[in-house]
Amino acid sequence: MKKILHLLIWLIAMLFIVIVVKTLVFRSHQVRNVKAEIPDFSNDCVVHLSEAVRFKTVSYTTDSPVDTFAFDGYKNFIQKSYPLVASKLTMEVFNNFSLLYTWKGKNPSLKPMILMAHLDVVPPGDTAAWEKRPFSGENDGNYVWGRGTLDDKAAMISILESVEKLLGEGYVPERTIYLSFGHDEEISGRRGAGTIASTLKERGIHAEYILDEGMAVTKGMVPMIKKPVALIGTAEKGYLSVKLTAEMAGGHSSTPEKESALILINRAVYRLVNYQMKPRVTGPVNDFINYIGPEMPFYAKAIFANKWLFKGIIMNIYKSSGSGNALVRTTTAPTIIQSGVKDNIIPTKAEAVINFRILPGETTGDILVHIEKVVADPRVKISPFDSEKSEATISSPANAPGFQFILKSLGQTFPEAVISPTMMLGSSDSKHFTAISDNIYRFAPIVVNSEDMARIHGLNERTLISDFKRGIGFYYQLIRNSN
Repeated sequence: MKKILHLLIWLIAMLFIVIVVKTLVFRSHQVRNVKAEIPDFSNDCVVHLSEAVRFKTVSYTTDSPVDTFAFDGYKNFIQKSYPLVASKLTMEVFNNFSLLYTWKGKNPSLKPMILMAHLDVVPPGDTAAWEKRPFSGENDGNYVWGRGTLDDKAAMISILESVEKLLGEGYVPERTIYLSFGHDEEISGRRGAGTIASTLKERGIHAEYILDEGMAVTKGMVPMIKKPVALIGTAEKGYLSVKLTAEMAGGHSSTPEKESALILINRAVYRLVNYQMKPRVTGPVNDFINYIGPEMPFYAKAIFANKWLFKGIIMNIYKSSGSGNALVRTTTAPTIIQSGVKDNIIPTKAEAVINFRILPGETTGDILVHIEKVVADPRVKISPFDSEKSEATISSPANAPGFQFILKSLGQTFPEAVISPTMMLGSSDSKHFTAISDNIYRFAPIVVNSEDMARIHGLNERTLISDFKRGIGFYYQLIRNSN
């Protein structure tokens, strides 16, 4: 008995030593001492952002008419506001409103880089509920207010400001730089970024890397990290919505049968929500752990440094919140349920729409098989909700030159931030560019906390002027660091 006890103590001691050693060698991936002289940007850039917001370049639905006056006005504003960009770069227009600029590099042997943003915005919602008018572009001395100040005119204007500054300094890049600005990202991006990407593919363009919007510099949003965290999306989830339909005889509510169309749909929705796809750690999330873990307090660092032992704990940490759960699982979200016309009539038809955001490694086909298996009722018809669907992208490596350029540029412009790759939970125009580069990253240099996140596609969208100027500095450094 004593021998068993001694052996157990020895095993525990060895396990403790292994945990401590692996924690101590869990090295940081953060950039250090990458100082750079970043120029000051005058308030002209703030004026330009305010003006950009005033153009109501709203995307409503895929089949809604386009406000040509607003989109043409915005295009003309860009040409007028950035005269060096207009005169020294080649501009092409796709489907009337999307723009592609080509800045020819000195070294044709180098693969080009592509910087992306989009010029359309979502509708403002209840305009009376805004603190400032949603298309005023008001500058109150600290913030610029209005739709697009976070998503995504701030990024587009920042890119143009940085390029205009570099052109004014006589800078010529080594590699060719493309600036791709789509006009319909908020409604799938097919006519804008999709068309630009198809054209570049036809021309045989293969980029060193692509940077589009997606993630941001976050404050107070990563647990156990006090510093700001700059998150770079190295993959984005797939997208699929399905419609469930059931039809049965109805009747008077005073004599209900055991089942009805509405009951069938409710049961199907319940089962899909309660029997979801299994969680798992993908490449981007594993990279996130490796970058974030070393910056955490020792106890948390020990957990992430020893994934082999604490995998269950790590998974439970992720599953405990909506955003964390979305990182490790294909999510299931009922978004629409329709049935019934009167309170005393049992409906003859019921419908529900379920939206799935799909992890890399799983496909839309896998989701349809999962739905059939879980619903397990032939009386419930399963069909695509609309034509909007996309597969999850492959993961872009965190050790490729493009990622390292981004890492260095962030270290120079946001030196206080922890930097990490991660999974992008939403969707961007970059999904159309997977044939153009294997290295696609999703980050815009905006600074947000949880309150600011609610402003994106919500009310009172705004950006801090000092943060906006730092964002211009990021693109300025990124271009120089990439050449």
